[in-house]
Amino acid sequence: MKILQRLITCSSLYVLFVFIAACPSRGTSQESYTTGPNSDSYEGIPQGKVSKHQWKSKIYPNTIRDYYLYVPSQYNPAEASALMVFQDGHAYVDVQGQFKVPTVFDNLIAQGEMPVTIGLFINPGHDLDAAKVDNPWKSSNRSLEYDTVSDTYGKFLLEEMIPEIKKSYNISEDPELRAIAGMSSGGICAFSAAWFYPEAFHKVLSHIGSFTDIRGGHNYPSMIRKQDHKDIKVFLQDGSDDLNNQYGDWWLANLQMESALKYKGYDFKFEKGSGGHSGIHGGAILPESLSWLWSDVVPNRIESNVYRFPRTLADSVMIQGETMHFDKMEFKTVQLSNSSDGRNLFNSNQEQILIIKEGEVHVKVNTRTETLGKNSVIVIMPGDKAFVKSLSPSSTYYTMIYKSKGNMDVRRARKSGGSTLINFEDLDFKEHDKGGIRNFFHRSTAMCPYYEMHVTTLKSGIKSHDPHTHYATEVVLVISGQTEMEIGNGVFRAQEGDLYFLPSNVPHAIKNIGSGPCEYFAFQWN
Repeated sequence: MKILQRLITCSSLYVLFVFIAACPSRGTSQESYTTGPNSDSYEGIPQGKVSKHQWKSKIYPNTIRDYYLYVPSQYNPAEASALMVFQDGHAYVDVQGQFKVPTVFDNLIAQGEMPVTIGLFINPGHDLDAAKVDNPWKSSNRSLEYDTVSDTYGKFLLEEMIPEIKKSYNISEDPELRAIAGMSSGGICAFSAAWFYPEAFHKVLSHIGSFTDIRGGHNYPSMIRKQDHKDIKVFLQDGSDDLNNQYGDWWLANLQMESALKYKGYDFKFEKGSGGHSGIHGGAILPESLSWLWSDVVPNRIESNVYRFPRTLADSVMIQGETMHFDKMEFKTVQLSNSSDGRNLFNSNQEQILIIKEGEVHVKVNTRTETLGKNSVIVIMPGDKAFVKSLSPSSTYYTMIYKSKGNMDVRRARKSGGSTLINFEDLDFKEHDKGGIRNFFHRSTAMCPYYEMHVTTLKSGIKSHDPHTHYATEVVLVISGQTEMEIGNGVFRAQEGDLYFLPSNVPHAIKNIGSGPCEYFAFQWN
């Protein structure tokens, strides 16, 4: 037995040596991958807590390991939480490392991009009789636990680790609320746990997975093709500069996995890069990977993006759907062709805002009438009657109609001014070093406890601020100029008439990339 343990330890350490020595393999293109704003911490985003523990296993006898628990701030003991398990937990839990999982979890949970999820970060076991090692990558049991194609590691999770944390936390039994992840040998380990226990783990995230002939992992593509379809969802990541040694070609192995999963009709995604055997690429795309992985269990809401102004004159919906605070929302353009083309506006249980894009209009809200021009705004409370018609040969306005998830509070709306007509020409321009601002309102409405709007003028080449977050959802509507917006980990561009949609708690920052000043509406609500 001691000879067998020594052989296992030697094999494990050799595989580890290959793993570490080959991290900068073949090329250096992986250095171009960097983490984005969704991997940064922000004031106002609820932060989970991480604790460190130790475990002596019976399924892997005579071994000891560290593990970490991440518990989100939003965890409620009365409600079953989702669970995500990470192998080589020390690498994933490190907020200064390549993945920064606790920080990414904080952001995505706050944004509603993933459910309230407890993170279990487990290190590989180490033989109690073996010499101590200076880092968990060298743990004696790593290859045995991770690379072996069997149900043993899944059994270890289901019979030892998960029951242990369930003593303190309410963890869902629903497999769709269970995910498992790992890198290299930990990646194939994650797949094995779901493969042998699909009733316990529905979601798999594999970074640079070792689907090679270390301990039989190269057989998975043929197993996928020949065996019955299993109810699992798989995200693979690898780079074309990954390892190629006596155990196999990692890039080719992941391509074979992709082909087999596609042939068998699995719900999967393969994010191909050009990096080597490291977590650099996987860490850079982690927020997007997790959003895709959990997309089937979170509400289907309007996505952060740039939405284009319709280039036809007909009425056109730009965005519609659910947001963090609205059950339903529709943002559209309306074309008034002449003075006889008027619109009656009334809704008993929805609120509405109009922004004049072009032309001059006559507006009546209840008994009040106004003539309003470009960039003027009308806010109509539920139950109020309004009428708008063009005084110009042609006029265009944007309108957003919405219904809150909370209770409608007409009394609150009346205290804050009720329905409102605001002439852009009446607003003061307050200049500052980056440009200037015109404030429309900062109030509450029947649907929104917080409702704020302003128009910003931004000088050429200026960024409004570094990426920041806020609980309020926001629309940025470009009046003039060329703009660029960082939203989450994406970069988008918009011009006159286009709008950016910024969901709650998503980091964002806008920059003027044109040769002259740009102007844009920004309005927020919750």
